[in-house]
Amino acid sequence: MSEPSDPFTAVEELADDASYAWWRNTHPAGFVLAVRARRAPVLHRASCSEVDRDRHAGRLKAAGSRQVCAESKQALRAWAAREIEGPVGLLERCPKCAP
Repeated sequence: MSEPSDPFTAVEELADDASYAWWRNTHPAGFVLAVRARRAPVLHRASCSEVDRDRHAGRLKAAGSRQVCAESKQALRAWAAREIEGPVGLLERCPKCAP
């Protein structure tokens, strides 16, 4: 039996649309970090329409774009500090969902 993941450190990056949609629907209190090429990463609530691949397929699937999911903001901050080059500091927050 596998150990339960720590919600303060566990992140998931789901490449296919079905898995990503499933994660968003089953983690309504979770968060998504939208990472786009040449732009600061933006933190969203999982329920935010701005990170819905059906509504924004072109933007969310563009080259260099990624959506990293987690149950906590802390996990996404730690991921950004490890994975994104340069100073990350505070993550930009979506003005629509205000995570």
